[in-house]
Amino acid sequence: MSRETILGIPASLGVGVGRSFVVPRPGRALRRHVSDREAEVERLRKAIEEGREEIERARDALVGESEVSLVLDAQLLLHSDAMLADAAYQLIRESGVGAEWAVEQTVETLSAPLRASTARYFRERAEDVAHVGRHLLRHLRGDGELTLPTSREVVLFAADLSPAEAARVFAESGLIGVVLEAGSATSHTALLARALEVPAVVGARGALDRVLSGDEVVVDGIRGRVLIGPDEEERQSADDRAGRYRAFARGLLERRAEPVATKDGVEITVRANLELPEEIELAQTHGARGVGLYRTEFLLLHRGAAPDEGAQVALYREVTEEMAPAPVVFRIFDLGGDKLPPGQRLTRGPNPAMGLRAMRLLRRRPELLRTQVRALLRAASAGDLRVMFPMIAGLADLREAKAFVRQCADELESEGVEHRVPPLGCMVEVPAAALRVSRLAAETDFLSVGTNDLVQYTLAADRTDPEVAEVASPLDPAVLTLLGQIARGAEGTALSMCGDMASDPLALPLVLGLGYRSLSVAVGSLPLVLEVVRQLDLGELEKLAAEACDADDAQAVAALVRERCGEPLGQLWREVDA
Repeated sequence: MSRETILGIPASLGVGVGRSFVVPRPGRALRRHVSDREAEVERLRKAIEEGREEIERARDALVGESEVSLVLDAQLLLHSDAMLADAAYQLIRESGVGAEWAVEQTVETLSAPLRASTARYFRERAEDVAHVGRHLLRHLRGDGELTLPTSREVVLFAADLSPAEAARVFAESGLIGVVLEAGSATSHTALLARALEVPAVVGARGALDRVLSGDEVVVDGIRGRVLIGPDEEERQSADDRAGRYRAFARGLLERRAEPVATKDGVEITVRANLELPEEIELAQTHGARGVGLYRTEFLLLHRGAAPDEGAQVALYREVTEEMAPAPVVFRIFDLGGDKLPPGQRLTRGPNPAMGLRAMRLLRRRPELLRTQVRALLRAASAGDLRVMFPMIAGLADLREAKAFVRQCADELESEGVEHRVPPLGCMVEVPAAALRVSRLAAETDFLSVGTNDLVQYTLAADRTDPEVAEVASPLDPAVLTLLGQIARGAEGTALSMCGDMASDPLALPLVLGLGYRSLSVAVGSLPLVLEVVRQLDLGELEKLAAEACDADDAQAVAALVRERCGEPLGQLWREVDA
């Protein structure tokens, strides 16, 4: 066995074997007083400009890497955010503190409400704000650029990397892996690692305390594991697995343009779940047939309020045009509890997941909903734009939402503003909606099942609580039974699944067997999902799903799927450690 194993989050698929290079953790800023406050403000302005110039140089050096350029463009927007800069300037002027302290305190103030959110997405976006702060601190301190050893096969260990640093070091030929203590699977740095095909493990807490520069390591971005000091057998196994995975991944991408159908000829539509505009091109190159879920919450991040109507129109129009002629489903802001932009607060109940969320909250904040709906109606002429409402519990919720759309359309009509009422749908993620899905189907253009919330509400197990993670299994027979009822009840209305269950190679055979013919999955999962679909016979899956609904528990279901689908999917499961 290896001397030590570090566990983290798989952020970029692949396996790398090499020597570690450890970047020390950055120190905290010291609080100091300055006599010339305006000079200190000017010093910070200069650091912000230098930071922007570094990002621009990194972007220009990667001509042709469009996904990378888009991520860096997003980071440039954060560097230009007046909210961060103005708050730091104000702190310097009012308190007479040094720029380093002002930046650190401002970043903490902006990040705190995001980190405290019960929503993983908002917690992950706090990392992007922190990246900007660390980048500015490095320029304020005059630290040199991060330089890697010239030797080949380097695995970089760091507390975290800003997108600018990541873009530069990931592109260096000697880097074959990266391990970060911070980060998340959807952070900008993770997106860059995937775009540049560098195996990465993030969220590896305490990694810098357990490795020395020069140690031989294995970074496994498929399983989210790092081996320190592997023995000969482990080293050879990792080398073999790295080669197999490269060949496996190339094969998946080469087939992305082929028809997506089961072995018995049933066509399956696979679209992408997106959170950031920079994921659009990657979704297209990975074979997505449109966007089945565009999470619009990112528009409110790092701000005290949502963008104005004009800015939202521009973004929705751009995304729709880039994906045309394929459809784009924009989900209305799914906010609630403490899932709010910085500076906005709402009384938080004891269980935010069951409190003021989504449409319930937007009843209290109609200005947010009105601006977004008007923007979506104005952008709808750009292509196949569709609008989806989250957390609909029944007909009253749905009818209220549709009436609001009609009201906004009437406003635009009276103002003489060009607009179009697009197809309207809703999420099925509340058991009450699932049990009455036929009534919802009769009054919507489409439905999409959000299994992440549906599982937690059905099994009374908070999906954000690691203590009950095993309980919240989408393979539970009760969940499968409910999913089957939804598919039957929605017959005649377009139905898709956009929750994580649709991208799980162990659960996907059941999803198809239960009657789902349209899926929407994370961009990184697209090639794998397409290949799973092509390996399966739908007739067999329908029998499998029926047996699974009668099984005793989730463990029995998992065993049943492995037994029945082991032959067609065995290799895929082995490669991703399903």
